[in-house]
Amino acid sequence: MRPALMLAVLAAVCAGGCEGSSPSASDAAESPFERDLQPKLAQCLGCHGGSTPEGGLDLADIQALVGVQSAQLDMALIEPGDHLQSYLWHKVAGTQSIAGGLGRRMPTNERWSDEDVDLLARWIDLGAPR
Repeated sequence: MRPALMLAVLAAVCAGGCEGSSPSASDAAESPFERDLQPKLAQCLGCHGGSTPEGGLDLADIQALVGVQSAQLDMALIEPGDHLQSYLWHKVAGTQSIAGGLGRRMPTNERWSDEDVDLLARWIDLGAPR
């Protein structure tokens, strides 16, 4: 993970409970997941949302995918605490074939930045907190 991104993630995670921090009311009401990661996932809802999500993967409620088996291979979509065992991360990172999966890197319309892929990995590694 890039040092600047690591510091930003640690600062966001720490903001709610580190000594000497004084989060604002908006920080307390909004988690790093909701502020940083949820908007990225919301961009996927055009294909992976609604009444007939592509591949049967509905990303409207990401928490509902934690611990759920992927339809493509013997791996959870999100394995809390281990992004390398999370198929959703592999699809976004473009390593799905290495993991034994199928298809193309997601999203197909606009590739996530390395920082966004790292943010997803960090969120998963932290246990996929809400």
